[in-house]
Amino acid sequence: MMGKISNGGSAGGCIDYVTRKKKDKPDGSPCDEWKIIDSKDVFLSGGRAEITASLQDNISMNPNVKDPVGHISLNFHALDKGKVTEEMMVEIAGKYMERMDIKDTPYILVRHFDKDYPHCHLVYSRINNFGETISDSNDYSRNKDACRSLTEEYGLHISEGKQHTNVDNLRGVEKIRYEIFNAVNDAWEDRSICDFDKFKTKLKASGVGIEYKYRRGTNEVQGLWYTRKGKRFSASKIDRRFSYSNIRKHLSENRPLHPDSKWMYADGSIVPITNFRGVKFSGQQINDYVAGKAIRVDGCKGEYSTVYLKFVPEVKVPKVFSSNPDEPKQTSTSSFAPSLNHTQQPSAPEDGCCSVSGSDTETFPEFKARHPELTPKQALDAWRAKRRGKHLNGGFHMGH
Repeated sequence: MMGKISNGGSAGGCIDYVTRKKKDKPDGSPCDEWKIIDSKDVFLSGGRAEITASLQDNISMNPNVKDPVGHISLNFHALDKGKVTEEMMVEIAGKYMERMDIKDTPYILVRHFDKDYPHCHLVYSRINNFGETISDSNDYSRNKDACRSLTEEYGLHISEGKQHTNVDNLRGVEKIRYEIFNAVNDAWEDRSICDFDKFKTKLKASGVGIEYKYRRGTNEVQGLWYTRKGKRFSASKIDRRFSYSNIRKHLSENRPLHPDSKWMYADGSIVPITNFRGVKFSGQQINDYVAGKAIRVDGCKGEYSTVYLKFVPEVKVPKVFSSNPDEPKQTSTSSFAPSLNHTQQPSAPEDGCCSVSGSDTETFPEFKARHPELTPKQALDAWRAKRRGKHLNGGFHMGH
């Protein structure tokens, strides 16, 4: 099993792709190359438009996120074709999402039938039901770990990605391209490399060079070419992971996590966090947190609007306090969740707490603006209840 991450900015474009819109039949009905096998918090009855709108409702709560649409294909080895049932595919995808910390967000899981190996596409909003961003930090390494563990758990074969291609069977330019891929992939996987100079040195030792592509008339690096044996390839021709911006981001995060905690690095230092319960932290708050100090967080969503957050090294997780634990005689409050996970979800709006009326053309941002008393989760619950009341006909359903 192998996961391929290709997050993007267009919910509609991604939904059109996974539901093969370009291959619709002349009468407008969908082709037979795909099937929706699982979904959550997504309205299927209105077709592509409603599915897209379901994702867009969440995305609208944090419109500044660069790639708000999560898109991951899960690919199984052809030898597992007779073993991977549809039910198993849904189960594995659910466990994969748990291990990638993809939760509390609308998604669809679409199976494709256009290849000789089983595979499916997971599309989800990276803005969850609480208005918070689902982190993509270290997502490539976490994806690799999740796929490896699930492959072992279910007794599956390892999918053959580019790294398993037998280069000796290739010739000419294609052989050089795969030699470059293997060299760059080895450098990418080396967790000890955390800056671009070391990355280039590693490639040079493998006979691969790097040339920069600059924005016209400036010194701003716009992209990369990889060179070997007199041949030059743009980064996208090697692998989309290996663009200049992706490599810089990957290297900056390339520190091994502690084996017992995702909240600290192997060297004992604290992993920075940038937001909590809908509040984005300032640079000073982040610096204080990683220094081990308690930080005050005002304007939190949920029952408590002001809390104190501090990393507790004894248990290797951050904890929430009702008062400043760094001050004398302060104790933690057991009524708070013990970590950053949403162990206590905001309750859904009670009947009569808000009106779900409004025009049929009302959007979720407009609905939310009419109800400032609701948390993002409560607003989404009420909005979805309103849309369910429309009883839309037609569109897609589970199994298509």
